[in-house]
Amino acid sequence: MDADFFEGLGLDGPPPTAEVGAGPRHKHSNSMDGYSSATSSEVDSNQKKAMAADRLAELALIDPKRAKRILANRQSAARSKERKIRYTSELERKVQTLQAEATTLSAQITLLQAMEQQAHLRDALNDALRNELQRLKIAAGQIPAVNGNNRGLSSQVPSHTPSLHYFGNHQAQQQPLHSHTHNNPRLDGQSSQPSFQDFNQRA
Repeated sequence: MDADFFEGLGLDGPPPTAEVGAGPRHKHSNSMDGYSSATSSEVDSNQKKAMAADRLAELALIDPKRAKRILANRQSAARSKERKIRYTSELERKVQTLQAEATTLSAQITLLQAMEQQAHLRDALNDALRNELQRLKIAAGQIPAVNGNNRGLSSQVPSHTPSLHYFGNHQAQQQPLHSHTHNNPRLDGQSSQPSFQDFNQRA
């Protein structure tokens, strides 16, 4: 009974060729569909990532427009990265230049501060020298004042000397005259009275 049942179902005979051939073809189509779905999922998941050249080539075969858009985005990102690198390099160069200028300015500021200190010291020294010179001038002015008084006294003493000399000479001239008069009384008598001999001669 069981054998007749299975024979009625046709399970004992060999499988039809069409069904056998259809099986492998169905499996092949499933594999292609799976590959396509896998490729699409990989593209969707790697949109924000850099794609390899082979992946991009495969995507170009499936969706050329999308591959072209991704390639353009990659090129734009590369240009942006290059601009960022150039901008960073320019900033670094400017920073180095500013640092060099800051170093130079710092050295100049230090030099100016040193010069300012020297100027203050020079001004203080000039003030001290000026005060010392003023003091010396005052001291030198007092010493000639005393010398001037001495010269005044010496100039006053010779002014009286000629009068004293004249007075001394006058007395000296008078003293010989008086001495001569006192020493020769006869001359005085003769000059005032005639002598006896003169009277006899006149008689």
